[in-house]
Amino acid sequence: MLALSVAVCSFVAPAGTASRGSVAAATAAAPVAPHVRMMNLFGRTEESKKQREFLSLRDAPSGSTRVQFRKPNQATTGLTLGLKFRESFGKAVYIDQILPNTEASRLEKSGKIQKGDEIVMVSATFGGEMWSAKGIGKMRLEKSIAVRQGMTIDFVVERSGEKDKKAKQKASEAAKKEADKMSRLQAQLTREVKEDKQEFSQNPFKFW
Repeated sequence: MLALSVAVCSFVAPAGTASRGSVAAATAAAPVAPHVRMMNLFGRTEESKKQREFLSLRDAPSGSTRVQFRKPNQATTGLTLGLKFRESFGKAVYIDQILPNTEASRLEKSGKIQKGDEIVMVSATFGGEMWSAKGIGKMRLEKSIAVRQGMTIDFVVERSGEKDKKAKQKASEAAKKEADKMSRLQAQLTREVKEDKQEFSQNPFKFW
C-alpha cells in the first residue's frame, strides 16, 4: 500500500487553478518548516497506529472512559453485547439496560459501565480509531456496531453523574464571577459616594 504522509499544515490553492495534479505537485514542492512534524497516518507501523488513535480520540470529553467489549467476528448488535440503548434529546444515545450474563454485565460488575452512561464514541470499522457517536442517534450507532470488524469493539462512555457534576461546577463558577462583579461594583459605588461627601464638605457650593 502506498504510504501517504500528512503534515499538520494546510495548502490553499488560488481560485481558478487547481487540478488534483497541480495541488499535489505544489504540495510536494513546498518546503516543510523544521517545526512541522510529518505523520504517516496510513502506515502500518505502531507509531502510525498510535497517531491515528490519538487523532481519533482528541474530541473525547474530559472525564470519559474508553471501554473494550469482546465480540464474535461477525455482524453484531447492541443486544448481542448485552446493551439496550435509548435515544434522548439531540439524538444522544444512552445505555438504557444491561442484560444479565453478557459481556456488558461483566463490564458492569467491574465498574467500567453502568446504566445511564452516554455513548460518546464508538470504534471505527477497522483498527483502533474511534468515531464520534455524539448526536448520531440509536440507529446509526447500531449500524456502526454492525459493521465493526474484529474480535473487539470499543466505546467511549461519559457517566451521567460526571455531566451533572460539570454542569454544577460551571454554574457555581458563573455564580462566583457574578458575585465578584457585584462586589466590585458595590465597592466602586461606596468609594465614589465617600469621595463626593468629602468633596462636598470641602466645597459645598460646587454642588449648587
